[in-house]
Amino acid sequence: MMRTLALTAALAFAGTSAAQDPHAGHAGMQHQASAPSEVVTTPANGAMTHGSPERFTATFPHPMILKTVTLAADGQAPIVVTAPDTPPAATVGVALPRLAPGTYAAAWTAVGSDGHTMSGSISFMVH
Repeated sequence: MMRTLALTAALAFAGTSAAQDPHAGHAGMQHQASAPSEVVTTPANGAMTHGSPERFTATFPHPMILKTVTLAADGQAPIVVTAPDTPPAATVGVALPRLAPGTYAAAWTAVGSDGHTMSGSISFMVH
């Protein structure tokens, strides 16, 4: 029963990252991106890492500026990592703090040079 609940929660969480075309609306609108289809991340969604990943990176279909990555794990306070100011690039990243073993949700936010905001989330495990 507990496994079913955890799986249901994970599927509901994954469903909140449904993709939208980042150019479909008006400038300044916020859009969510699906990590698997539009944005490639490291660690990848569903990854099982051996040790704490040193960086979070995201590759977008067009230049973006990474703003924040928020890491959340059960029983731990969320960790907000603010990315340094950089020019827009297709691949952006930020150094991560050392993470204890566990399952993490990483929510990211990035801004395009035209002001549109994209956000998304992935989950990964640290062994």
